[in-house]
Amino acid sequence: METRLPSTAPIGLLILRAEWFDRVVALPELHQAVEVDQERIVQALQGRLNLQQAWTVNSQSSLETACGELRHSKVQGVILVFQVWAEDFYLAPFLQALGNRPLAVWCFQPWQKLPLSLSFLEVLRGSGWVGTFEGLGTLRNLKKPFFFTFGAPHQERVLTELEQFARAVTAYQALKQARFGLLPHRNEQMQSTFVDEFRLLHELGPSVEYLSVQQLAEATRRLNEAEVQQYITELHQEFPLRGVKDETLEQAARVSLGLAHLAVERKLDVLSFNDIAEETHRFFGLRPALYPALLWEHNISIGLEGDLGAATAMFLLQQLSGKGVFFAEFWVWDEAENLIIGGHAGPQNPRLAEAGSVWISPDFEFAQSDASEGAHLQFVVAKGRVTLLQMRCTPQGWQAIATQGSSLGGASRIEGYPHVVLRLDPSIESFLRGCAEVGTTQHFVLTFGDYRREIHLLCEWLGISLLWLK
Repeated sequence: METRLPSTAPIGLLILRAEWFDRVVALPELHQAVEVDQERIVQALQGRLNLQQAWTVNSQSSLETACGELRHSKVQGVILVFQVWAEDFYLAPFLQALGNRPLAVWCFQPWQKLPLSLSFLEVLRGSGWVGTFEGLGTLRNLKKPFFFTFGAPHQERVLTELEQFARAVTAYQALKQARFGLLPHRNEQMQSTFVDEFRLLHELGPSVEYLSVQQLAEATRRLNEAEVQQYITELHQEFPLRGVKDETLEQAARVSLGLAHLAVERKLDVLSFNDIAEETHRFFGLRPALYPALLWEHNISIGLEGDLGAATAMFLLQQLSGKGVFFAEFWVWDEAENLIIGGHAGPQNPRLAEAGSVWISPDFEFAQSDASEGAHLQFVVAKGRVTLLQMRCTPQGWQAIATQGSSLGGASRIEGYPHVVLRLDPSIESFLRGCAEVGTTQHFVLTFGDYRREIHLLCEWLGISLLWLK
C-alpha cells in the first residue's frame, strides 16, 4: 500500500554524564569507553531518526552551553540519555530550555547481553540505570511528561520505540500548524459532534476556515476541461459503473474535482465536508462523492458531516501512518462473531479498498431527492490490522476513544456505502459499554497499522483524556 509520510521532525539528543567521572575517578580507560558509547548512541539514532543536534552535558559550563543552544534550536523534540550516573540538578535548567517540546528518556546500557563479570570500569560505564532513576523522580516532581525506553544503542526495540516517539513528535508539531476547511458549515443535526473552533485553535492548534458552496462552484468553474475529461476517462477505465448515467458521472466528476482543487488552493490538511447540507445538493443536484487522486497527491483528508473532532483524529492518524484514513460510523454488529460493520457516504479514499471491490453506484441515500441519481464510490476496506480513533470536544475538555482490530476485507456485506468489516480486539460488550461510560459520537476514523504508543503520547502532550479499549 502506498504511503505518504511527512519528513520526520528534527530531533535533538542530550547525553548526561556526571562530572565526577572525569574529575574524581579520572580513569583514561573509562573516559575512552564512554566516548565510544556516546558515538554508538549517535550513530544508532542517525540511522533511524532525523537527528539534528547532539549535546553532551557533564559540567555546569557544558550545561549552560547546551541550554543556550537548545533555546534557539529548531529541534522539535529531545531524547535525554542518562548514559552513566549523572547529577539531577541538570534537569531543571534543561527543562526550562526545552519548553513545551516533547521529551523522551532513554535509560542506557552499553550491552544488550550482560557480560558474565564486570570490572570496576565496566560497572561505572554501565551505570546509566542509576542516573536514570535519580532523574525520573525529579522529572515527575517537575511535572514534565516524557516517553520512556531502555536498552542498548543498537537494540531493535529501543530504536523502534524512539521512531514511535519521533512520529508522535512530528504529528504533535504538525497539528499546531494544521489548516482545516469546513464546507459549508457544521452539521446542526448533531450536537455531540459540536466543536468550538476557537478552543480547537488555542488548545490543540488547528485553524478553521469556513468555505461556501459558492466558493466550491467557482473552483468547479475554473477547472481545466482537459483535466475533467481525463478524470472521467480514468473513472471509466478503473471502476465499473452500475446505474449511473454518463451526464451524472460527468457532473459528479466535475464537482468532486472542484472540491479537491478548492482544498489544494486553500492549502488545507483536512476538508471537513458537511456532505448532507441541503445547499450543496440544491446547487449541484448531487453530493460530490468521488475521490480524485489530487487529494492523495497533496496529502489532504476528507472528513464528513462537518465533524471537526473527527477531522482532528483524521489528521493525526494520517500523520502517523501515511496510509490514508477511513471515516466510519458503525451500524450493525454480530456479538457471537465479535464483528462490527460500518462506513460512511462521501469521498472515501479507494486506496484503502480490497482489490477489485471498488465500483461506482448511484448515491443510494439521495438518488430519490436530488436532481440526479448521483455517483458514489463503493468498496470494502482491505484486510489488515487497523487502529481506530475518535475525538470529541466536551464542556470539560477533549475526549478520545481508541482501540484496535482487524479489517477482514472480503466480499461486500452491506449495500449503499463504502464500509469496513471489522473484528475488534475488545469484545463487543466491552467496546459498547466503554463508549457509553465516557460518552461518544457516532464517528470513528481508522488507518492500517499499530499506533498505540503514539496515540497515548499525543493525548498526554495535548491534555486529551484517552480511553483505550482493549
